[in-house]
Amino acid sequence: MDSDGATTSRPEIMGMRAAAAYLGVSRSHLSHLLAGKIPGVPAIPHVRAGRRALIRRAMIDRWLIEQEQAAPAGAGK
Repeated sequence: MDSDGATTSRPEIMGMRAAAAYLGVSRSHLSHLLAGKIPGVPAIPHVRAGRRALIRRAMIDRWLIEQEQAAPAGAGK
């Protein structure tokens, strides 16, 4: 923790590099996910600040849970 009590190792709001690392995908793939360019996969909610994408860790976690619940039984085998 830093002096104001926030943890610097797990920021609440991430840029492309941190979000891609968190998901274990390339920045290019994350860009496609944010833009909704992957067929059958909804876009990850995010905010644009100019050209920069800002993504809340909680939104990624929620998005992942929604994708797991929407996946048909036996998917990924």
